[in-house]
Amino acid sequence: MKFWLWIFFSLFFFTTASAETLTYTERNSDSYVALCYHDFIDVSLTPNMRIPSGTLTRDRLVEHFNWIKQEGYNPVSFQQIIDAKASKKPLPEKAVLLTFDDGYESFYSTVYPLLKLYNYPAVFALVGKWLVPDEDQEVKYGKIMLSRKRFLSWAHIKELEQSGLVEFASHTFNSHYGINANPYGNEQPAATTPFFNPKTKDYETLKQYDQRNLSDFKQSRDQMVSHNVRAPRIMVWPYGAYSQHAIDIAAQAGMPYTFSLDDGVNSIKASGHNIKRYLIEQEMTLELLDELLRGEPDYTRPKRIVHVDLDYVYDPDPVVMNRNMDILVSRINDFGIDTVYLQAFADPDGDGVADAMYFQNRHLPVRADIFNRVSWQLLTRANVTVYAGMPVIGFDLGKGYDYVIDSRSNQPAADRYLRLSPFSAKSRKAIKEIYEDLGFYSKFQGILFHDDAFLTDYEDASPAAIKQYQEWGLGDSVDAIRHDPAKMTAWAKHKTRYLVDFTMELANSSRLFHSGDGIALQLARNIYAPSVLNPKSEEWFAQNLTAFSKAYDYTAVMATPYMEPAKEPHKWLESIAKVALKTVPNDKLVFELQAKNWENGQDIPVEELIKQMDIIDKAGVKNYGYYPDDFIRGVPDLNVIRPVFSNRETIGFN
Repeated sequence: MKFWLWIFFSLFFFTTASAETLTYTERNSDSYVALCYHDFIDVSLTPNMRIPSGTLTRDRLVEHFNWIKQEGYNPVSFQQIIDAKASKKPLPEKAVLLTFDDGYESFYSTVYPLLKLYNYPAVFALVGKWLVPDEDQEVKYGKIMLSRKRFLSWAHIKELEQSGLVEFASHTFNSHYGINANPYGNEQPAATTPFFNPKTKDYETLKQYDQRNLSDFKQSRDQMVSHNVRAPRIMVWPYGAYSQHAIDIAAQAGMPYTFSLDDGVNSIKASGHNIKRYLIEQEMTLELLDELLRGEPDYTRPKRIVHVDLDYVYDPDPVVMNRNMDILVSRINDFGIDTVYLQAFADPDGDGVADAMYFQNRHLPVRADIFNRVSWQLLTRANVTVYAGMPVIGFDLGKGYDYVIDSRSNQPAADRYLRLSPFSAKSRKAIKEIYEDLGFYSKFQGILFHDDAFLTDYEDASPAAIKQYQEWGLGDSVDAIRHDPAKMTAWAKHKTRYLVDFTMELANSSRLFHSGDGIALQLARNIYAPSVLNPKSEEWFAQNLTAFSKAYDYTAVMATPYMEPAKEPHKWLESIAKVALKTVPNDKLVFELQAKNWENGQDIPVEELIKQMDIIDKAGVKNYGYYPDDFIRGVPDLNVIRPVFSNRETIGFN
């Protein structure tokens, strides 16, 4: 799978959405939009040539430049942006930053004359390795060889810099390729991926990864300096893939500014130095270009979510497991949905506790190293957003760790999930390291925090927890707290906030290495139905709908009427939908329906599942999905549920 499919996915939405239905976040005077171009051809010289993906015709670029001039947009240099950040001189109104990637010769022959004609500045990113061979040699370009003449000469680079119109950036020296990312041979962007060695069957360490990137980035910088080109201050990420950790390494190499392929408008007031850019293709019409330049288009649509358990994929026979993966990816693609919650931990006994993981990590066994493989396939083949489904404290790390203690028995509650105490420094450190490993070894776009993140009205009574309660001014006894209504209320709210804050720490642990596809890491968290329907239940679970709504991108209500149980499931669903919508904005609320009745082990009939979707939709809930999806048995029936569940038709997919 080519990386271009990955990074062009956001553009696909642009070309299928109806402009009449869009809303915009209007641009402020201190904002600018960055556009990213690649290669160009002059069809007048090669009229029968097929236009490759990522390539524009000269005529299309002229159209864009004319439109920019006609509509009063002002291309600016990157130095102007830096000066505006430093409050030296404000940006002109309707500022635009023009950027060009990869170092193609067409920039000199096609773009440069136009830049001079319009007096437009630009940033141009070079891949150092492609500039090493002599002009009569070839360049290894992915899986093929290209003539060195397809790329700029150093004489042209020097001329461009001396013009004052072009600033050169690094596009890495030799990291513009796909590196082997897992035991299954998936290739992922080299700058954000630890190398998996198929011979030794192991991954490079974080130290090795850091050394590889730092050496590469410095080599790119030194190459430019050796050719009398100013040392780059900008790193342009190949394929738009980056992580905060990679950004830090680029800064060490002298490039504190980085360019991604995130969609959006940039503000000079933003503290970060990572610049969002819209990827431009030949199919980008003037109308669509204008939409991007005017402001930030809102392309959000109701989400359709399938919650997938990797335990359904796993099989001790690698052949069967590979087949299961293909069945899953094909089914999700055929579904026509946009989001998958992909459970990243192993729970074969169904007790809700992570006994092993499906990715490399420092603390638990790896049942099978398949999370990255499946997530990547879903991202690139099924074009969905993938959330890693993870426990918060529901890990069994064996002896030597502190677990949540029930004050009545002074041991973990037998009728609840086994959970590590979030108040234990050792437990917190281990969990954060698991989340770091998730981010380092996997590609995904969000995290779903599972329903194990709760503390009952008898928990936690571990020594570390009691110490925390004392710091909260609640005393040193759970029993004493329980017998004081004011302390009981305060205790519940403290625990709710404590768990929310801990999930944010975990998100930051993954975010350091997270390199989904340039999209900011999204966060969702499950909440129990009683926590929605009864505010008093915060004392029973340490969950609060208002707190969740403020903390997470999405609050995922476990809308499971057969688990509660509800005497009248349909009325119950309508009721909980109306209650939730009073607190959580529609665009931040998710309902997870149950596709299986765990009380009797029976599948929920697909017709009933569809009816439930209709009920919550009419009540106002627009984002919803179900759990579990039994893709091996084909339950629920794809042919029956797809026409009413798929959201591709609503955004122009056919």
